[in-house]
Amino acid sequence: MIILIIATVSCLDINLTNLQFNYYSLPILANNNTYNLIVDTGNEDMWIFGKNSNRRNYFECQNCIPIENHTLEYAQGKISGFKFNQIFSLMNQSLILQVIEASKVEHFYSIIADGAIGLSRKQLSKEDNFLKKLYESKVIDDIQFGLLLNEQNCQPTSILILGTPNKNYYINELQYVKSIESEQWTVKGKSIEIFGKNNKYELESYSQIIVFDSGISKIQISKYKLNKLIAILNENYQLNCYKETQNQINEIVCSYNEESFPELNINIDTNISLTLLPQDYIAYCHYNYFLQHICYLNFQQIDNKDVLVLGSVFLQKYYTHYDVNTQQIGIAKSIYYQRDKQSLNQLGSTYIYNDVLFFSFILVLLLLIGIYFSLKLLLKQSIPLYLSVLEKSSSRSQEQEMEAITLKTQSNSQPPLTT
Repeated sequence: MIILIIATVSCLDINLTNLQFNYYSLPILANNNTYNLIVDTGNEDMWIFGKNSNRRNYFECQNCIPIENHTLEYAQGKISGFKFNQIFSLMNQSLILQVIEASKVEHFYSIIADGAIGLSRKQLSKEDNFLKKLYESKVIDDIQFGLLLNEQNCQPTSILILGTPNKNYYINELQYVKSIESEQWTVKGKSIEIFGKNNKYELESYSQIIVFDSGISKIQISKYKLNKLIAILNENYQLNCYKETQNQINEIVCSYNEESFPELNINIDTNISLTLLPQDYIAYCHYNYFLQHICYLNFQQIDNKDVLVLGSVFLQKYYTHYDVNTQQIGIAKSIYYQRDKQSLNQLGSTYIYNDVLFFSFILVLLLLIGIYFSLKLLLKQSIPLYLSVLEKSSSRSQEQEMEAITLKTQSNSQPPLTT
């Protein structure tokens, strides 16, 4: 009797860690060292900080021949260095991958991760991409991947799924949309609408490109749309919004109002409408140093007027699956999504906690200053009184001494008694 054993392959799950407020990294090994690389669907290359970048954990290719000098530009900064072929280990799978040893880094030092691994459409269309290598080695069942992102910081609870979709990671069914010809994972948008108080306003009504980019934390829109969004929020919802620049990036700040913030609908086609609640597009609300209750929105300004970039704050709500063969993107609500159950005051507890610490420090400092000046005033009033009492006491002592001397003198001057 012949027993036929058929080995089955399926998906490969890799745990990701939310390292730095919505930047998700996976661990990969090389030269007996583990590197945490940001999973970036908007990047076509893999790069790691090199020795000259002054990082504690750096990459140095050993016994390698450089392929070419390469430069990458991001919104956060620019990196450049030589590209090498290096053997990496990913989930116990040995892979030869191309990596840039980033020797020169500009304005990129705030990144906690050791580098990034590109999963853009252009990267995965290359003949030697790592998904294809895993598929040919029968580690995964198809050249696909998905992202299940959790908001929880510093915990390996998010997942990169390599292979066909796992239905346990999303709600209902995946809705697929065809990706247009591009280097990135992009689709054609139909409209962007703002709903609230029984009215509807169009932020964008003509076709534009929508990019799914896990290497960006927020939602990026053009200067025109950012200004138009601020105008709509102010004129129709009285939110007193304004533009604020942080680290050379323009963001939106609004007054806190639990009831006034509207919903946003991103319509890709007639069947797919992606809704963002206020809890989805508001990063956090807190009191500033002037005791004003304000909210910071998850929107950033970019130069390209025809592009809407959906970063990881969007991908936390919607599970996305990327099929390399059919060039389609599947979208469904994530099983992790719980943000709709939170009030606006609960958003960004870390920032609120930091503000509480700051105000506590200020109150303690003011209390200490008050105690200091109170003691100084008390001493100022007490010292003259003490000196006066001391002077009176000294004068009285002198008088008593003089009286004692006088009595003694009088006693010595009296003649002796005779009998």
